[in-house]
Amino acid sequence: MGMDPEEMIEELEGLPIDRRSLLLKGGLAAAGVTMLGGPAAAYAARAAGTAKAAKTTKLAVVTHGDTGSFWSVFKAGVDEAAKDLKSRGVHVTQVYANNDVAKQVSGINAAIAAKVNVIATSVPDASALKGPLSSAAKKGIAIITVNSGENAFDAVPAIQKTFMTHVGQDEEVAGEGAGKQFNSAGAKSVVTVIHEASNSGLTQRAAGVKKTFKGSAATLLIPNAKSDIPGTVAKVKAYFAAHKNTDALLGLDPDVTVPCIAACPAGTKIGTFDLNGDVIKNLESGKMLFAIDQQQYLQGYLPVVFSMLYVTNLNTVGGGKPILTGPGIVNKANAAHVAALAKAGTR
Repeated sequence: MGMDPEEMIEELEGLPIDRRSLLLKGGLAAAGVTMLGGPAAAYAARAAGTAKAAKTTKLAVVTHGDTGSFWSVFKAGVDEAAKDLKSRGVHVTQVYANNDVAKQVSGINAAIAAKVNVIATSVPDASALKGPLSSAAKKGIAIITVNSGENAFDAVPAIQKTFMTHVGQDEEVAGEGAGKQFNSAGAKSVVTVIHEASNSGLTQRAAGVKKTFKGSAATLLIPNAKSDIPGTVAKVKAYFAAHKNTDALLGLDPDVTVPCIAACPAGTKIGTFDLNGDVIKNLESGKMLFAIDQQQYLQGYLPVVFSMLYVTNLNTVGGGKPILTGPGIVNKANAAHVAALAKAGTR
């Protein structure tokens, strides 16, 4: 006599089936269960029914960011998505660690203790976050990386078990785009200001510049540059005084780039990563050549949507690939089109 479907379901629920494999690699058969017909269908129906019955999606957003012009736009995306999906049971908590690794780790551990469904986190330093995110995955918490951290945990099976996708831009490709912009402007020697010592995404941007720029490409590391803007401006001014052939500057954050315009000799070709109102004004006036736009509003908004759909409908996105929000190029020709949006805090 064959096993009753409900008994079969109970047997299946005890198997070590990787949920990510179950969802992304073709269902029960791909996860190692090769039955046909009723029992498998009944199991899938029960799983779907359980997800649909969930009344609350609990998402913890934990980033290394601050409350400056870049991350305030990211946060606006999170806030708007949480507001838009509140009626569908979405609850979001947020931590902005301001480059304090201990605070970011504490935020992730607090999310685990709160039994959230999903953690969305930036990963400037994979080694520091590997432990807490592995613990989250062991608890069955889905993980989305945002802004920085693409491919950070490809070789960490414990995290890959519940990893969904990365939402951001390919940082090296974005850097390549900046290098091409400087080529088009006729620059001969560019310095890239790296404002955080432990952020791998920033070094990837600088590497991208070196890959495509036809002239000389150097980097200027100023750890915690945003915490001492006058000091940062002085260091940039000193760099130009010591490297008189440098005719271009690339900043990797508007809060660093805009103040440093004053430190650059007349005629310096200036580009930046990311947008804010001051960047738009400098693009329109011609003081700045271009901005690499990674659309951080999307980086905040989309993980909220993805989390809700995962918890309520077992939807996953990306298929193992990142969800790219950039890079895009904003310059004098198109700055006016995004000016009002930047002023509203969504670009």
